[in-house]
Amino acid sequence: MENNNCCLYARYSSHKQNATSIEAQILEITAYAERLGYNIVEQYIDMAISGKSDDRPEFLRMIEDSSKGKFSRILVYSLDRFARNRYDSAKYKAKLKKNGVKVLSAKENISDDPAGIVMEGVLESMAEYYSAELSQKVNRNMLLNAEKGLYNGGAVPLGYRVIEQNFDTYKKKKLVIDENTAPIVQAIFKMRANDIPVVEIIDFLNKNGYKNGRNKPFNKNSLQNLFKNKKYIGTTTYGEKEFPNTIEPIVDIETFNKVQEVREKYKHAPGIRKAEDRYLLTGKLFCGKCGSKYIGVSRKL
Repeated sequence: MENNNCCLYARYSSHKQNATSIEAQILEITAYAERLGYNIVEQYIDMAISGKSDDRPEFLRMIEDSSKGKFSRILVYSLDRFARNRYDSAKYKAKLKKNGVKVLSAKENISDDPAGIVMEGVLESMAEYYSAELSQKVNRNMLLNAEKGLYNGGAVPLGYRVIEQNFDTYKKKKLVIDENTAPIVQAIFKMRANDIPVVEIIDFLNKNGYKNGRNKPFNKNSLQNLFKNKKYIGTTTYGEKEFPNTIEPIVDIETFNKVQEVREKYKHAPGIRKAEDRYLLTGKLFCGKCGSKYIGVSRKL
């Protein structure tokens, strides 16, 4: 007896899509399943995740479940929802084939014959082309934004806030100084420039109720990320490209550079190799100057 159990997989990327896109995909897939007499037993949905990445938790769970005999088909709205490049598509379809599972598209009517194989290959190639083209456009736009000092998204650095401005007939987001939190950043840089240990700075900030850019207590990582963020001297970056004097600085260049000198001074000295052994106090002792955890080391004799 043929197994008519199937699952549906839907996802949307963060580019010009939202949860409504998921709802539309589910409606289309459900109607498709009803027309073919398939029984949907499971839904796998990835939110705001690119099809180019293996970091799709629901997708990977679905591939894992395909070996358990729960369903014989995976229904997607279109093939580009399953994968955005031919390599990933072939890799995962090979796994599914071993498990006796097929991928069916609700939007693209692909026949189960040699002509269908050709059509599926063409559609997957087109999806990969559009994905590459979109990525190129996004990268180009983000590079232009950085060059103009515009906000490209992500965590807003402590000391700044985001506003919208009219720019070239479009509304664009830009970082401007937050008068309430910028003095905290200046104080942090001043303390480190004066060689105050990281652990003491963290202790001071947390005891006084200050929060980092993510509105959480300070720790070594958040402080080190703050110290190396060139936005504080007015420089925006994208990839390896830097654009100085594109936003209003919070910290003067002399103080920023002094902090980098202090950070460099406390890097581990060369000539010492990490031991593979675990030591009793590993992760429990901290340097009073830089705040780094002590590690067990051994020297060649």
